[in-house]
Amino acid sequence: MTEPSAIQARLAELEQQNAYEHYRPLRDAATEFINWAVDPASRVYTGIPELDDAMRGTAPGELTLIQGFTHSGKTLVATELLLNNPDTPLVLFTPDETRPLVLTKLTSALHGVSARELETRIQQDDDAARQLLIETAEQYGKLAIFDDSVSVVGMDRMFDEAMHAMGCKPKGVIFDYAELLEGPDDVKAKMTALKAWGKRHGVAMFVIHQTSRSSGSGGKKMQIDSGSFGGEQQATHVIGVRRKKYMHLAMLAVLEEKIANASNPTSIQQYQQRKDEIEKIYLPRDKDTLTVSVVKNKRPPCDLVDDVDYLIDQETGRIQRLDVIKDEYGQDIRVRKSVGLQYLAQVHEQKMIQQAVEELEDF
Repeated sequence: MTEPSAIQARLAELEQQNAYEHYRPLRDAATEFINWAVDPASRVYTGIPELDDAMRGTAPGELTLIQGFTHSGKTLVATELLLNNPDTPLVLFTPDETRPLVLTKLTSALHGVSARELETRIQQDDDAARQLLIETAEQYGKLAIFDDSVSVVGMDRMFDEAMHAMGCKPKGVIFDYAELLEGPDDVKAKMTALKAWGKRHGVAMFVIHQTSRSSGSGGKKMQIDSGSFGGEQQATHVIGVRRKKYMHLAMLAVLEEKIANASNPTSIQQYQQRKDEIEKIYLPRDKDTLTVSVVKNKRPPCDLVDDVDYLIDQETGRIQRLDVIKDEYGQDIRVRKSVGLQYLAQVHEQKMIQQAVEELEDF
C-alpha cells in the first residue's frame, strides 16, 4: 500500500508537469476556501442587509438568481444592487432595456427626482437636470452596460472590452433577463450556459429570471421551484421577488366569483366580509410594497430568509425597508424603518420623562 507521503510527492510532481486537465488534488479546495474566507471583499453584495447576512455575498464563479413573475419588481432589486455598489466594477447585460433608461433609473433613485421631472426639466433647458445625469454616470463609471441582444460568445467580447476600458477585471455580472440569452433553445440550457460563463470568467453572476405562470402569478409566495422551466439547480442562491398586491387582487377575483355563485346567505356574508377586509386593509397597505426572500442558499448553514417587505417610491424607484412596530395603543403598524426607529426613540424618551416625573413626585 502506497504511503501518504509518496502519494503527496506524486501529486506534487504531476501538478508541476500539468499532467491533468480536470483533476486537482483535494487540498486545493482547502486553499480555495481559505482564500475565499479571508477575502470577503472579493464577493458582490446586494446591499439589502437581510439577504447579505444570509448569503454572505456572491463569490466569483457563483450564480444568484433573482426571480419573480412579470412586473414583480425584479429589476428594482437589480437596480438596488447597482445603487449599493458604486465602486464595484460591474457589467450589466440588459437586452430588455436601453442604456439611457438604466442611467435614468439610477439618477432618479440616487437623487430622488422622478424620471418624468428629469425629462421635463431637460426639455426646458435646465442645466442642473443635465448635470444630475452626468454626475450619476461619473459616479457609476465602473458600471459597463450592454443593451444589445447577446450570446455567450458576444458576452466574451463585451466583457473583454469592459475589462480593457476599466483597467481591471469586473467583479460581478448581471444578466437581465435569462430568457433573452441568444443561442440555447430552452431556459434550463440558458441557465447552464450562463453559470458556466460566470465560472469560466471567475465573476459573481446575477441572473434575473421569470417565474412560470403556475408558480409565480398572483403574487404567490416564492418557492425554490417557482422558476420557469428550471434554473434553481444551477444557482448558489435564489432570491424571490413578489408584489403582495397581486395576491390580494387574485383573492378578490376568487371571492367575487364565490359571492356570485353562492346561495347560502351566511356564506355570502362571510365572503363579503373577507372581501371588504382585503379592499380596506390589505390592498391599500400593500399597494406600493415589494417583498423579497431567500428561497435557496447553498452557503452553510444554508439560512433562508422569509418575506421582507419594502416600500417602493413610485416616483424614483427606490425601495425602503418596512418594519412592524406597536403604536401607543398596542396595535401593529407597518412603517419605513427610519420612521419606526424615530417613533420608538420618541416613545422611549417619553417613558424616561414620565418615569423621572413620577420619581420626583415620590420624592
